[in-house]
Amino acid sequence: MTTKPIVYVDLDGTLSPSDVLLESSLLLLKKNVFYVFPMLWWALQGGWVFKTEVARRIDPVLDFLPIDATVLERLNQLKSAGHELVLASASMRRDVQKVATRLGLFDRVIASDEFNLKGARKLQAIEADSKGEPFMYFGDAAVDVSVWKKAAVAFGVNTSMSTRTKAFSAGVSLNRIDSRRTGLKVWLKAMRLQQWAKNGLLFLPLIAAHENDAALWLNMLLGFVAFGLVASATYIWNDLMDLNSDRQHPRKRHRPMASGTLTIAKALVFMTLLGFAGFALAWLAVGWKFTLVLLIYTVVTLLYTFVFKRTAFVDVLLLAMLYTVRVIAGGVGTGIGLSSWLLAISLFVFLSLALVKRCAELEFLQIEGTQPQGRGYRMSDLSYLVSMGISSGFVAVLVLALYVDSQNGSMLYQTPEFLWGICPLFLYWLMRIWIMTSRKEMIDDPVHFAIHDRISWAFLVSVSVLVFLAS
Repeated sequence: MTTKPIVYVDLDGTLSPSDVLLESSLLLLKKNVFYVFPMLWWALQGGWVFKTEVARRIDPVLDFLPIDATVLERLNQLKSAGHELVLASASMRRDVQKVATRLGLFDRVIASDEFNLKGARKLQAIEADSKGEPFMYFGDAAVDVSVWKKAAVAFGVNTSMSTRTKAFSAGVSLNRIDSRRTGLKVWLKAMRLQQWAKNGLLFLPLIAAHENDAALWLNMLLGFVAFGLVASATYIWNDLMDLNSDRQHPRKRHRPMASGTLTIAKALVFMTLLGFAGFALAWLAVGWKFTLVLLIYTVVTLLYTFVFKRTAFVDVLLLAMLYTVRVIAGGVGTGIGLSSWLLAISLFVFLSLALVKRCAELEFLQIEGTQPQGRGYRMSDLSYLVSMGISSGFVAVLVLALYVDSQNGSMLYQTPEFLWGICPLFLYWLMRIWIMTSRKEMIDDPVHFAIHDRISWAFLVSVSVLVFLAS
């Protein structure tokens, strides 16, 4: 009876589009951002030192690690055909065993224990395990070429052009499995372009000052792009920090990094390029003061991600501040002074919207019957958060009413009486937002909702008309 070839399968980048070492490194940074300094030292000492030092400090939960469905289907077919399956990875044995146990598909594992099981060392381990018999191998990277050369059948999973070129040069005939491609849509989704709508607040000082200088508007348009690029970089970093919790979320699990459609390595490079491009544009096109405010925005965002995202109430206050910082950036970038009225209204409105976001998340998780992950809230907090959010929105309208009746409003507008019409419209919009949240009809991002909501656009147009008439 002829023995069927044993099938050896790589883990990182092959069976899973993710990378266990990179995920563990991100978890270590999330635990304490100052680990970045010893991590640089470990990396200088070599890959094996880096891998073991990270593994000593992080025991990753891999229950939700994304698995390539196409590869898994092919492996199930081979298993049904009578082949032995072995998960052969350079990752630590502890982590590889977790994945093997979770899938219940593999007969055994080959993994790093006393040395880094990579390249030639992996080949030696596979040849020892197969006892010189023909074997099949699933891999994805250039380091797998030496194993592919010795395999009876070589499978290349989502290989890059350079890897395929090296394999071809080595005389390897790859059976390609192209189950995912990082197209433009994936990159744009990772940038969360819909969130750039928040950067429209940069133009608020120009609107409030009735400024019609085309040069200032063009200047701030460039600032809008710069702010968007940097904001996108921070969104990518935020998603990388929340991989495990996002994978357990009903909708967030479809995000590019959480689902594995965009690898961690590519996301890190993309994030860096976006950040550098944003700051360069801000410095060159708008000026150093605007760039400084953009830097403050970035620092506050990182503090939110690393420290305060899991702290109840502080998280929503910081989110409200991040909205208000955009207004300040618009004033600094155009040289227009900001009134305390505008900043007060902004803070209370954005606090209300930040609380909408949190309440909507809790409402949705309540429907799914799951508990919040990576947050400082409990389901029992929901009613109190709703009360705070509604109160904050109403205070914003009250401040607006006081402004209309103040000397500032009378001096800036010829017929400020028209501004009173904004108050009931504003109240209606806020009440509608909150009642939809209470009815569980609000998606977890009110800005995304408003962009696609006709009534929100009608509200914006109506406010614009009233401001024009008052002017």
